[in-house]
Amino acid sequence: MNVTFDWNEWFFIISSAIAILLFLPIRRYFPPVIVTIIWIYNLALVATIDYFLLATPFRMYIFGDNPTYELSGALFHFFMYPCSALIFLFGYDRWELYGKKSIWYILGWSAFSLFFEWLTVKNHALIYTGWKLVYSIPVYPAAAVLLIIVFRFAKKRLMDPELEASSKIN
Repeated sequence: MNVTFDWNEWFFIISSAIAILLFLPIRRYFPPVIVTIIWIYNLALVATIDYFLLATPFRMYIFGDNPTYELSGALFHFFMYPCSALIFLFGYDRWELYGKKSIWYILGWSAFSLFFEWLTVKNHALIYTGWKLVYSIPVYPAAAVLLIIVFRFAKKRLMDPELEASSKIN
């Protein structure tokens, strides 16, 4: 693994630290099982989509200084995406942004995500080798909708009174 420690590693560390610090005050809003499900879901999403686009034959972008996998990129994936997803879901659920309100919420977060991706490119933490920022425009709303679906499914299944009653009987 070829490792150099320069600004893009600091960018990953600072961004991840901010996401963690924003997540910590709200972590108790969700039951631990929901946090675990969302965390694993996001890791799986990154592992399937991001790594698919990073790998041969596509190599659409690279994280960090070089095409080899860097530890700072892994830490970014492990903390930034799940914490951001849980912050997104906190606002969605806490303020009951359902129906048409959720459309504006998703569009707002998508705009922020596009800005953050642009910032990541400007800080040379993400280097496009075939990808363009415009390609991400449909990706963020789709990812947000899928995240909400996973969250609502998990919440409904885990908070179902009939399931809780049957688990107490067994």
